[in-house]
Amino acid sequence: MFNLVKSECLKQKHTFQPNFIWLAPLLTLLMGVFLMGGADLQNGSYNWWYTILLPGSFTMFISFMTAREKGKNRHGLFGIVVQKSKLWQAQIMVGTLYLFASCMVFFAGAALGGFVFEETIPVAAGLAGSLVLFITFAWQTPLWMFVTEKLGAFAAVFISFVCNLGVGVFFATESLWWIPFSIPARLMTPIIGVLPNGLWAKAGSELTNKGVIVPGLLISIALFMLLTVVTTRWFQTKEV
Repeated sequence: MFNLVKSECLKQKHTFQPNFIWLAPLLTLLMGVFLMGGADLQNGSYNWWYTILLPGSFTMFISFMTAREKGKNRHGLFGIVVQKSKLWQAQIMVGTLYLFASCMVFFAGAALGGFVFEETIPVAAGLAGSLVLFITFAWQTPLWMFVTEKLGAFAAVFISFVCNLGVGVFFATESLWWIPFSIPARLMTPIIGVLPNGLWAKAGSELTNKGVIVPGLLISIALFMLLTVVTTRWFQTKEV
């Protein structure tokens, strides 16, 4: 499996996809500098990050990677690998690694921005929030891979935009916050104290209740495992 993951990483080396790891966080932070004037760089950037830039860049990476492999018939490996499921699982791992790297790059940039301008979100809260975002977005890796295989990259990006920005943000402050797409925004509120609309959460508000964090993480982890198993079994039945 390690060699397959390494191979998948090498395939991305000469494509544009790896640039999303640093380009999306950099764009988000630049928006914070120029639109928020630096004083609210952190809270503004985190808000744009998990509502727009992260799901957008993450889905594009996943869908472009999957579409490229599908278009090249997985470089002839599909017909000779006995356990075809490992090809799919290796791609899931690469997509998940990208997500983690991108979240950590953004965290480092936001922490540095707080040091240079004004720290509105403590480093510990920023790190915790970035790790939570990684866990709560990871389940979308096999999802968008599957959608890309079935409907194409454009459809995957469009559906992701509607679900993450539309459904996700709308229900994040409602009783249906446990809808998977809403979990990242809902969990970030008690961690960094910022609402999905970018405003500071009021002290004592129900939305600052940290009791939602563990259930949200458990739902996301369970969904990641379920989608990985289901899509892997589907991929195993595909013909050359």
